[in-house]
Amino acid sequence: MEKQEQHNDFEALCAGYVLGALSTSEEAEFEEALKQATPEQRQLFEEMKSVRDEMALASGFDIPSPKVEESIFSSISGEKVSGKSSEPASNIIPLWLYKAAAALLLIGALTLTYLNFGLTDTVADQQAQITQLQTELERQNQLLNVLAAREITLVMMGGLGPSPEGFGKIIWDTDSRRAVLQLANLPAPPDEKDYQLWLIKDGQNPISAGVFSFDQPSSDLFFKVEQIAEDPSPISNAFAVTLEPKGGMPQPTGDMFLLGAQD
Repeated sequence: MEKQEQHNDFEALCAGYVLGALSTSEEAEFEEALKQATPEQRQLFEEMKSVRDEMALASGFDIPSPKVEESIFSSISGEKVSGKSSEPASNIIPLWLYKAAAALLLIGALTLTYLNFGLTDTVADQQAQITQLQTELERQNQLLNVLAAREITLVMMGGLGPSPEGFGKIIWDTDSRRAVLQLANLPAPPDEKDYQLWLIKDGQNPISAGVFSFDQPSSDLFFKVEQIAEDPSPISNAFAVTLEPKGGMPQPTGDMFLLGAQD
């Protein structure tokens, strides 16, 4: 394999570059690659330079005694060396070998760094899962609290033209004015839109009961309804869900997805 092929990925060129072990053409290739590097690759480059600088500032190694040097060289060559070697150590152990060893140490240090990053990401993912489970548990507790009420009003909502397979349900604790909204088979709203729930009493103007949004098509999603500060009408109570601009509107302006009245 040619030398150019041996250093054809960014990480290998990066290690050689910070150690000064690249040829002129390879340095030019790496510098060109660095101009188009991703943030992760630039971070790798900066970390390699940092480790290199720390290694350069570290205290130098002691020169071994002639006896120790003779023993080391004998182990390498497989034969006894008597007296001082006529060639300097750099001719016996090439400079590229020192550079390769330094590169291995550098890569090892960076590997530990990335493992630590990976562990941090794992902990963050687990924390996100815990938060999601806590949110789901809170929603279930809200539903149970509403169901435990002595007097509840149940309103079923069916899908209309934009989403005929849609389904909705309002479980309304009228004494405490708490409610839970269940939605199913509705498409996720566009980024600039929200679903808005409306209470319609006695056929009068709709009263906003909150806005709701989700990222994926709904499948038995539950939402706490906190804005029903209204007593039910003894005559007629209906609920509707429309698609409105982000944040909701004072009165319905968008398509109606769900509609249902109290039995």
